[in-house]
Formats: sequence, structure tokens, C-alpha cells
Amino acid sequence: MPGVIRKPIKLLHTSDLHIGSDIYPADALRGFEQVLQLAADHSVDGVIVAGDLFDNRGVAPTLIDDVFERFGRLRRPVVVLPGNHDTSLMNGSFDSASLPDGVHLMQARGGEIVDVDAIGLSVWGEPVYDHSPKFRPLGALKPRCTDNWYIGIAHGLVTDNDPYSEYSSKITSDELAVADCDYLALGHVHVFRDVTSGGGAPAFYSGAPSGGNEPTVAIVSLDPAAGVSVEAIKLKR
Repeated sequence: MPGVIRKPIKLLHTSDLHIGSDIYPADALRGFEQVLQLAADHSVDGVIVAGDLFDNRGVAPTLIDDVFERFGRLRRPVVVLPGNHDTSLMNGSFDSASLPDGVHLMQARGGEIVDVDAIGLSVWGEPVYDHSPKFRPLGALKPRCTDNWYIGIAHGLVTDNDPYSEYSSKITSDELAVADCDYLALGHVHVFRDVTSGGGAPAFYSGAPSGGNEPTVAIVSLDPAAGVSVEAIKLKR
């Protein structure tokens, strides 16, 4: 907002960890460990998870609890948006009241805003309850209504193909261009990618920290003087 002086902050943006994967379970856990280590190594102020933290509805509750406990040990804010694979977080069986202090799980249908005033950050996101062509991950993004840095999270596919096609959880370049926020943290595509549209907010896929040929996360720096910068960090295999 005009006249507001924000302090610089640094965030780690990740997505598509797929912890509990039936295909690459050990690699997924190694990727998670590296995300935790990178958060410390880069002295980030917070962590954003843009969907698919877990892989399927069969992930053991003890593993889910352990993952969130490990996030809590970071001692910095963590905001998790459930993606289409995170059914274990959205089927009513997970009690978000059990989350450690500072760990935020977005579960509200229609989207919600999480305010992390301690670091001057507000985050909007809508969980993927309906992974179908009818669901638009950015369709309900609320306009800026905070003096904090404002980030939108969305888990879906950026494409400008026919709007009546069968792409599920679709995001268009027009939606990216008009999003009223400082940064768009995207998930669903497992490679680092800049999908910024026109003069809109910087919009990036972080890539996945495991399961691919080039695992990555994104380090996002928000600075009132220098603006927003995004760096891809390659993870060890």
C-alpha cells in the first residue's frame, strides 16, 4: 500500500514434496530433510508449501504428525496449502489444533488469509478440495487488504488453452496478471518455472525437492527497495 514501509523478508517456497509416496518414498523424505536444512542455511523468515506436501490418503498419521513436528522445530512460520494429493489433510480426520506453534494449515473452502504479523506477512490460499475443471485455484484470490507483504498461494496448472477444456485446477495468464499481491507461490508443476504474466506480480513454480531430474526449491526475497527476487536452489540427489 502507498506510504507503507515494510521490512525485508526472505522466504523458502517449496511444493510437491509427496511425502509418503509409493513410488519414491525414501527420495521424498530426503527432499523434505533438505528443505528443512535449506531453511536454516539461508536464514529464511518463513516457509511456504504450495501443495502436495503428502502423496495420498494412505499416509500414516504418525508420519503426518512427525512432518509437522519437524516444521515446528524450525522456529519460524510455516504456511501449508493442501494440494490435490493432500486428501489426508482435508478429509476431516486431521485435527489442525494439534499443529505446533507457528505452523499454519489452510483448510477453509473458498480460501482464507493467514496473517503472520511477526514477520510482516499475509498469505492467501484456497485448498484443492475439488481437483476438476470447475476449480480455479486463483479464482477467489482476495484483493490486498493488509499493510503486510501479501502473497498468494495456488496449486494448479498455468495454461491459456480453451477455458472449456478438461484441464483441472487451471490458472490463466490473465488471472496471474491481475492478482493483487506481491508474489504468487505456485505448486503442481515439478520444475522451477517463471510464469509471471505481463506486469503482474512475480509468479513462480518452485519445482519439487524430490522425484525429478533436477530437484529445486525457491528462495524468495521481498525488499521494499530492491523489490521481489526469486532464486532457484538445486538440491543434492
